[in-house]
Amino acid sequence: MDMEEKLDLSFLFEVLKKYFVIVVLSGILCGVAGFAVSYFIIPKKYESRALLYVENNNQTSESVNINDITAAQKLVNTCQIIFKSSTMMDNLITNLDLPYTKEELNEMITASSVNSTEVMELVVESGNAQEAETIVNELLSLSMDEFTRIIKSGSIEVVDYGEVNATPSFPNVPLITMAALFVGLVISYLIVLVKDMLDVVIKQGDNIAQMYEVPVFAEIMEFDSAKSGSGKYGYYSYGGYGERAEKKNTDPNAPENNFSEKFLSESTPFAITEAYNTARTNTMFAISTSGRKIIAVTSSNPSEGKSTTCSNFAICFANAGFKTLLVECDLRKPNLAKNFNIKPKYGLSSVLGGFCTVSDAITENVIKNLDIIAAGDIPPNPSELIGSDAMRTFLEASSESYDYVFLDTPPVNVVTDSQLMNDVIAGLIFVIRENSTTHPDVQSALEKIRLANGKVLGFVKTFGRAGKSGRYGKKYSYGAYKYGYSYGQNSKESSGE
Repeated sequence: MDMEEKLDLSFLFEVLKKYFVIVVLSGILCGVAGFAVSYFIIPKKYESRALLYVENNNQTSESVNINDITAAQKLVNTCQIIFKSSTMMDNLITNLDLPYTKEELNEMITASSVNSTEVMELVVESGNAQEAETIVNELLSLSMDEFTRIIKSGSIEVVDYGEVNATPSFPNVPLITMAALFVGLVISYLIVLVKDMLDVVIKQGDNIAQMYEVPVFAEIMEFDSAKSGSGKYGYYSYGGYGERAEKKNTDPNAPENNFSEKFLSESTPFAITEAYNTARTNTMFAISTSGRKIIAVTSSNPSEGKSTTCSNFAICFANAGFKTLLVECDLRKPNLAKNFNIKPKYGLSSVLGGFCTVSDAITENVIKNLDIIAAGDIPPNPSELIGSDAMRTFLEASSESYDYVFLDTPPVNVVTDSQLMNDVIAGLIFVIRENSTTHPDVQSALEKIRLANGKVLGFVKTFGRAGKSGRYGKKYSYGAYKYGYSYGQNSKESSGE
C-alpha cells in the first residue's frame, strides 16, 4: 500500500478548516500586538517639508536652454552638500540651542532633488512636530546667505516653507498592524500545518479505511463519553435479527454476573450497543464465505481496548442467539477471569499442556449462549503452546461445537502469538485506540500480519469521543519504531486491556 504523504490543496484546506479558529485568533492577537507596539511603544517621528527652487544666474540667453537646466541641476546637487555641511549644523545648533550633536542633527535632515529637477526638497524628521518645523525653516533662512557666499553664480528661492505636521510620519500604525496580522496568520497556519503533518496519532477524522484498505467495522465510543450523551437505552432492549434477548440469565448454576463495567449489559449506553451490533453484522458478512467461524481479536500495542472489545464481541454474538466460545489466548498477561468474575480451576494453558480436558477448562453459560476458557496458569513457553498441534486440534474441535469462537490474542507488535494461528482462523479483527495508536504502530503490525499470511477482517476503533468528525484522507510513510511491553507473572493489569 502506498503510504506516501501527499501535500495537495485539499489537505492544506482541511488543515486550515480544522484549525481555523486557532489560526484566526493567533492572527488577531498578532495584529493587536503590532498595533500596541507601534502606537504605544515605538517613539513617534514627525516631518516638516520645505521646497526650494535653485536657479543658475549665468544664463546664456533670455530663454532657458538645456545647458542652463543642466547647470541648475548640478547646483541642486551642490546645495544638498551645503545643507548638510558641518558649518550649517553648527549654525543650527547655535541659533536654536538644539540638544543634538552635529551627527545626530545630520541624520534628521534630508535634502534631495524632486524628480531630478531644479526643485529641491528639505525634510526634517524629529520626535516633536514643532521642532521639525522650526529646524527646517531655520535651515531655509541660513541657506540664503550660505548659498550666496559659496556659489556666486546661482540663487535659491523658497517655494514652500515648512509647516507643523501633527500626523506622525513614523511608525505607520495601520501598515504595521496589517503586517503583524498577516504574519500572525501565516506563521500560525504553518505551525499547525507542520504539527498536523508530524502528528502520527490516529484521530477521529482520519480515514483509516482508505489509508490501509481495511474496512472499519465500528467506532466504539469511550464509555464515559457515551454516558454523557443522550439516549441511555439498555442493550437488551433487542438482540438483533428480530429476536428479543432475555435480560437475565435464568440458569441457576451460572455465576453471578458481576462483570467489568465496560462489558455490554442492560446499562450500556445505546451508542455503544449499536456500534457493537454494527460490528457484529459486518463481521458475519466478512467471514460468511470463509467456511471458518474462528475470529482472533488483536491490536498493535497494549492498552488499546483489545480484551474488552473481544469480550464484547463474544457477548454481542451470544445475545444474538449464537452459541459462542470466548478463549483467552494471551497466556502472558491474563485478565479475562478477573474481568468476568469467574474462578476456573483450569485454563487454556492446562488444556494445551495436557493437564486437563477441554470440558474441565470451560466455564459454561457465563451469560446465556456464552462459554469462556480463561488463560489459566502462566506457562514458561506460551508461544510454543499457542503454535502447537494441540492448539490446532482444540480450535478445530471448538469450531465444530460452537457457532462462533473468539480468541483474545496478544498485541501484534509485542509478540507473534496471534500469527501462529492464521491458517486455522477466519481472520483478525484489529483494534485501534483513538488518539493513542499511531500510524507507525498500525503499519508495522499490518506488515507483520501480511508476512505471516494473516488476514485483517476489519478495524474497530475504541475510546472515541463524542463530537464532529472530519475526513482528511492523509497518507503516511514512516520508519521503524520500537515499543516496549512488559509481559510476565508480575505485570500489572492494563486498564485498557
